[in-house]
Amino acid sequence: MAQPVRISHSFANIPGNALPNYPNPHGNASAIMSGDSTRNTDPPYFAIAAQNNWHAFSTNFMANHPAAATANHPLNVETVYLPEAAAHHNSEGDVVRSAAMYLLHPANQALSTHPNIVTRCQSEASANGIRSDITYYRGPTPQNPNFKAFAVIEFKKRGVIKPNEFATAVRFPNHPTQPQADVTVQAALSLANNKETYFDGDAFVLIKQAASYAVAHRTPYIALFNWDFLVLVHFSQMPQTMDYVGDYCELQVIPYAQSASMRGALLGFLAHAYQNAPAV
Repeated sequence: MAQPVRISHSFANIPGNALPNYPNPHGNASAIMSGDSTRNTDPPYFAIAAQNNWHAFSTNFMANHPAAATANHPLNVETVYLPEAAAHHNSEGDVVRSAAMYLLHPANQALSTHPNIVTRCQSEASANGIRSDITYYRGPTPQNPNFKAFAVIEFKKRGVIKPNEFATAVRFPNHPTQPQADVTVQAALSLANNKETYFDGDAFVLIKQAASYAVAHRTPYIALFNWDFLVLVHFSQMPQTMDYVGDYCELQVIPYAQSASMRGALLGFLAHAYQNAPAV
């Protein structure tokens, strides 16, 4: 049997931190364009590779966490759940339940035990008529006396996320110059599929859903997860008006084969979102 891993150690990118290996009984599945809000939200025209090393953010976050200097800190006492043999992924709900145990809870504990962070994590929260699976809220700040959404996580059935479709939409490994971006946007507008974006197939549906959550919750940090892949979307070009997501987004897709890095990457993504998402 695997040895328990302390939460404080669970964010390191080492083999012992891989998520449990549950079979995918479905193979490929299709994303569904559900709701008018998704249909009516414009996706970005293209993507670029993520410009932030999300895992490095988590490493820095934990290095400066009180747990790093206190042996009896809760993160050094509590452990990640051992693999649950009874789990079986036959639905999106099964993915959600396993993710809550192995992915979200450690990240939530790392965030909520930090003295400089006040956060809430809520399921099925609605904003502007759109309901998201998991929404993270930042506590009151001098700029905003209310809890404000800073990140959203959307769960999907196994087989829905297809990395090759997301890879096709990535047009630049680094930030494009403005002329390059303009030319790429014009090329997207003339694509034969009339979608006016390099996102296609199920990725087209998923990025429109992500964009609708970003606009509704007024945050550029949206993650998608279906156990096979963790997709971290940063709508870094989202304007201050927050009424659309901008010309392009920053994108990282982490496959299950690299699941040892998923927990740390998600924590880094959430920590960056907490610090940088709009306050109002």
